[in-house]
Amino acid sequence: MTRFGRLEESIVELARWASLEAIRDAHADDERLDRVIVATQNPDEFTGRGHLSTLVTDDLGLVPAAATRVETGPSSGASAFEAGVAFIGAGLADLVLVVGVEKMSEVDRGTASSILAKMMSYENETVYGGTPATLAALIARRYMHDYGLSREDLALIPVKAHQNGSHNPLAHFRKVITVDSVLNAPVVASPLTLFDCCPTSDGAAAVVLASEEVMHRLGVRDRSVRVLGVGHATDHMAVQHRLSLTSLSATVNAARAALGMARLSIKDIDVWELHDAFSILELIDMEDLGLAPRGRAIDLLRDGTTSIDGTAPVNTTGGLKSRGHPTGATGLAQIRDLVTQIRGEAPKPLQVCDAEIGLSHNIGGFGNNMVVTVIGRV
Repeated sequence: MTRFGRLEESIVELARWASLEAIRDAHADDERLDRVIVATQNPDEFTGRGHLSTLVTDDLGLVPAAATRVETGPSSGASAFEAGVAFIGAGLADLVLVVGVEKMSEVDRGTASSILAKMMSYENETVYGGTPATLAALIARRYMHDYGLSREDLALIPVKAHQNGSHNPLAHFRKVITVDSVLNAPVVASPLTLFDCCPTSDGAAAVVLASEEVMHRLGVRDRSVRVLGVGHATDHMAVQHRLSLTSLSATVNAARAALGMARLSIKDIDVWELHDAFSILELIDMEDLGLAPRGRAIDLLRDGTTSIDGTAPVNTTGGLKSRGHPTGATGLAQIRDLVTQIRGEAPKPLQVCDAEIGLSHNIGGFGNNMVVTVIGRV
């Protein structure tokens, strides 16, 4: 994984750096890869570069490996990971490189917002001026109305994110903030302020997926992490067409599928990476995944349950809010961070004690294309 932030490197250079690091980590330098899967949301509009799957494969010297681009909005990284797992599971590949990358800083923030708004319903939201931030604000207002969440309580989420991110050398933001910092920051879309919203970032993350046979041949069994379950589900494109403003049913369905495949329950998960592009989403994610009853997720922040040393650590490396959110890379960054936790290789202040099973949750669109992944120690 590269550092996330406003970076000088090109989108191809970022993908190259993360990919080569992953290949070296897998001891696959001298191997012939079967497939390269590239996750990226909007490279054509953010950078003017297209056909990225072939471009990256050629740049890495991996021709003639099959190359595919996967796009499901901000869940592209997790979807690409799912595709790689499926290729190996189907016997169509034994060694797959999956890389997620986005470079968002080459356009101004207004342009970036317009590009990202294209993942929403044009007829029902975008045409009326809707953006991801305004929809998050709408959901936050409804949640506060239904469950009595205070503006001060909501601020606890970015405070925790920045506290964790301050110890993550790859995070976009490494500055500790306070509740007052959040409350007094410029309003983006009421009630959300600047510190409730993730940044637009540059960056890349990559993983190597291997069949059991190849894993043994590479001699990496002691460092390998097994894919236990993957779940993927959608919801109606427009927020107004869904059954609830305070629950994302695609998360519920994707989690049910992933945990069912893994034959695990929520209680078996040791560490969590949840998609917190806006602070309110972390609460909703926890409730949709079954970590807390409806309206009570904030209790887990207050009592330290979701802290590094808590019983359900959430977003240990800072989440999207602090680590950053280069959209195509985020899902793979979440999985990469869980791998470091399971290996015991996370930065020391962020390492969860005896972490064996991790769950990542990646949102696509505005809550309408979700991927949940469960991985664990071999």
